[in-house]
Amino acid sequence: MTSLACGGTLAASDAALLLSFSSPRPVLSTALWGGGFRRVRWALNQKLTGYWPAPGDFPGGSPEAFLRDSLAHAGCAPEESCAFLTSAKMERYRHIVQTERGLTVEAVATGGVEKTAARAGDPPLYREEDGRFFPAGTINLMVLVRASLPEYAMVRALLTVTEGKTAALQDLGIASTATGRPATGTATDGVMLFTDDSAPRLTDAGTFSLLGSLLAGTVHEAVTRCLSDFGLPWNAFPPLATPPAADLTGRKPRR
Repeated sequence: MTSLACGGTLAASDAALLLSFSSPRPVLSTALWGGGFRRVRWALNQKLTGYWPAPGDFPGGSPEAFLRDSLAHAGCAPEESCAFLTSAKMERYRHIVQTERGLTVEAVATGGVEKTAARAGDPPLYREEDGRFFPAGTINLMVLVRASLPEYAMVRALLTVTEGKTAALQDLGIASTATGRPATGTATDGVMLFTDDSAPRLTDAGTFSLLGSLLAGTVHEAVTRCLSDFGLPWNAFPPLATPPAADLTGRKPRR
């Protein structure tokens, strides 16, 4: 059990990562179970424990039922929880914390890009037909902020988190498995963003703000380490990597 810098705890196993809070936290997420704007006490990143090609083949009769039962098995109240799925290896998760000027952001990430790395606008890797598709790989991010945010700022924060993830993939030279062009994510990525009602209120999560800088930087490090700490995947190519930034210290960039 790990204590989180932004409050709550993280429990890790071979099958799941579970965040627990002493009281409900605001969250905005893409979670299959309990997604959208919610208040939750538990959040689950659940590894797929089998291959089920159609929703009706999942234990319980659907992916949602599988997640509901996984939450209940973990001792969580499903109605106070959110949860998403991945086929990434749980033991390769990374937990990153960054703090500056009293503001703390942390990210818990799992990642796999070998099968579904994609560039926005690529031809589709699959289509949903009678609910038949299978998420393989996936970058799942559980991001916590020690700040209170209005809903519009939470949406902006999700954009900033996504930019940080994409920057990490491009800095690593990860290629789309469909086209070989620089990847912007995987076809099945998920994100949860948690805020804290008891913390100071902030309203700007854009990349120029301190909060946005910490969000993007924390996610960038978490995604980078999920992939590079265990050996880069086959679809990482140095020629695709983002070139080093120009040193603009003391001079204005050209327009």
